Amino acid sequence: MKRLFLGILAICWVIGVKAQEVFSPDGKINVRFFLSEKVSTGNQRMYPEGTPYYEVLYDKHSFLLPSRMGFDLLGTAEMKHYFKVSDIEYAEHNFVWKPCYGEKQEYPDKYREMKVMLEETLYPYRKLYVIFRTYNEGIAFRYEIPYQSGFEKVVIDKELTEFAFPKNTSVWESHGHEGKYYKVYPFEVKTDCELPLTCQTPQGVYGAIMEAGNNHYPRAYLEAPYRKEDILRISLRGEAKGERGMVTAWRVISLADEPGKLMEQNYLLYNLNESCKLADTSWIKPGTAMRETTISTPECLKMIDYCASMGISYMILDWGWYGLANSHKSDPSIVNVTNPATGQPIPRHPGLDLPKVINYGKEKGVGLFLYVNRQGLERYADKIFPLYQKWGIKGIKPGFVNVGNQEWQEWIESIVAKAAKYNLLVDIHDAYRPNGFSRTYPNLLTQEGIHGNEQVPNADHNTMLPFTRFTIGAGDYTPGYTRKDLQTTFVHRLALPVIYYSPAQFLFWNEKLTDEHKRPELDFWKNIPTVWQDTKFLLGEIGEYAVVARRSGTTWYVGGITNTNARCLQLDCSFLSSDKKYIATIYTDDVEVPGKIKITTRKITLKTKLSFMLQRSGGFSLKIMEL
Repeated sequence: MKRLFLGILAICWVIGVKAQEVFSPDGKINVRFFLSEKVSTGNQRMYPEGTPYYEVLYDKHSFLLPSRMGFDLLGTAEMKHYFKVSDIEYAEHNFVWKPCYGEKQEYPDKYREMKVMLEETLYPYRKLYVIFRTYNEGIAFRYEIPYQSGFEKVVIDKELTEFAFPKNTSVWESHGHEGKYYKVYPFEVKTDCELPLTCQTPQGVYGAIMEAGNNHYPRAYLEAPYRKEDILRISLRGEAKGERGMVTAWRVISLADEPGKLMEQNYLLYNLNESCKLADTSWIKPGTAMRETTISTPECLKMIDYCASMGISYMILDWGWYGLANSHKSDPSIVNVTNPATGQPIPRHPGLDLPKVINYGKEKGVGLFLYVNRQGLERYADKIFPLYQKWGIKGIKPGFVNVGNQEWQEWIESIVAKAAKYNLLVDIHDAYRPNGFSRTYPNLLTQEGIHGNEQVPNADHNTMLPFTRFTIGAGDYTPGYTRKDLQTTFVHRLALPVIYYSPAQFLFWNEKLTDEHKRPELDFWKNIPTVWQDTKFLLGEIGEYAVVARRSGTTWYVGGITNTNARCLQLDCSFLSSDKKYIATIYTDDVEVPGKIKITTRKITLKTKLSFMLQRSGGFSLKIMEL
C-alpha cells in the first residue's frame, strides 16, 4: 500500500484539547484522536495529562463519546498517560478483492488511515503507535508497540480501550459462546459480555463492535461498567505477550443507518485480515451437509443416498465413531464405535465399515466430514491429518476446543492451517468466534459460536441473529427441519439457510431419516447454494423480522422470518434486473392446514410487490428464476 504523507489535517477542538481527525472516503464517518489535559470523565475521575482518547461520529451524530485508550503492562511501567504526539502519517487505500467464496462476488477495501505516533514525556520516552482506519462501512483501530531498547518483551495485563456511549443508547448483550441476546442499556451490561455488541444510539445510528486479526492476541470481552455509567471497556481473556514489539488485534466498529446493513457489510472483518495464504484453493468446496448420529454402516449408506438425491454435499459422522470423545486414549485414526459419553459398547450396534462408507460416498458424490474432539486433535493431529487425506475425508469438525487466551487462539488457528496442508475443510464446534481468519485460510468454512437450533430457540432469538451474531460472518446454526421440539413453523425453518450465512450449511442436524424428509417444500433446499454472488438485506428490525435476498448465478433466493408476533410484510422486488422476467416459486404457511406449507408460482418483474401475512414464528421463502 502506498503511503501518502499529507501533513496534519484540520485541527478541531474536543473538550478543550486539540484533536487530529480522519474521515471515511464518503465523508460520513469521522474519527477524532486527542490527548487529555486532566480531563474529567462522567463519573468525576481525573486522569493525568497526555491520556489518549478517541471519539466516533456518524453523519455528524455521536456514536462514541470521548473514550480512553492505553494499557496496563506487566514488568514495566504502564502505557496510558503522559504522551505527546510526535508525528502523524496519513494514507489512502482503494482496492476491490475477490474472495475464494463469500456473500458477494467481490468486496471493496477502501479506507483512509491515520497513524498517530505517540512518545512518552517521561523517561524512558517509550513510543506507542495508534493506527486508525475509516471505511465507508465503519472504523477500525489497533495499537502498535514498536521494538525499542529496553522494551524487548511486552506483556499486556489489561487493555484500557473504552467505548463511551451517548445517553439512552441501546445494546444487545450476550454471554457465553452460545448465549441469547438481550436488549439493555450500556450501564446494565454484565461482565464478560460477548462480541460482537450491536448498538443503536438515540439518533438512529446502528453499530456493531467486534474484533479482527487476533490470531496472536487474546480474545476480547466487555467489562461491566463502573458506577452504572454508559462506558464499556475491553476485557482480555488472559495476558497478551509479544517479543521485539507487538501489534494488537483490531478493534472494529461497523456503522450504518439501517440495522440490516451491519450484516450486509460484515466483509469489513475480512478486510482487516491477511490475504489468502493458500496457493491452490480449487479443492475448497462449500456446500450443504447432514449429520449422521447412529454411526452405523446401514444408516450411513441410507443417508448418503438421501444426500445424493437432494444435492447435499457432505455427511458428517458425529462423535462416538472413535471411542470416548473426551479421552486422550481415544485415537481418532481407529474406528471404535462406542457411547461417546461413557466409552461403552452400544448394544446390538451393527458396526461401522468406514472405508465402505467413504467409497460409497465417492460413488454418490457425497463427501465425508469427521467429528474430532479437542483431545484427539491436541494429541493426534499430526498423525490423523495425512491419514484422513489418504482415506478421502473432506473435512473435520473440531469439538469443544479451548479458546480465549493467546495460546489457545494460536493453537486452533494453527490446526486450521495444518488441516489446509492436507486438503481438509474445517467447521469448528462450539466456542470459536469468527474474526475474519477465513480470508487467510478459506478452508475454515464456518464455525458455531452461536445459540442455534441445537438449543431450540424461539423466533424472537432467530430474528435477533442477523443483526447481532451474523455481523461478524458465518455461523453454523444447524437449522434442522423435522424435529418435533422446534418452536417455529416449517416455513420459518425453510428460510434460515438463506438468511443465515454458512458456507458449510448443516441443513439437518439431529434427525434420523423418516418420511418427513420427503416433504414437498424441501425441494427449496435441493441443491441450494451456500455461497453467493450478491446479498441484499431487504427489510428488518432487530428482534422483530428479517428479509434477505441472495443471488447465485441468475437465480435469487429470498428468505423472510418474523418473531413470535404475526405481521404483514411487503416485498419490493426492485432488487431484480430491469430487463428480465422471472418465475417465482413461493413458500408460505398454509393458514388452513397447520403444519403444511403452501407452494405457489407466479411471474414477477422488478416492479412486483408481494404481500405476506406471516403467522406467529412464521416466515416465507422464494426461489426466483429467470424466464
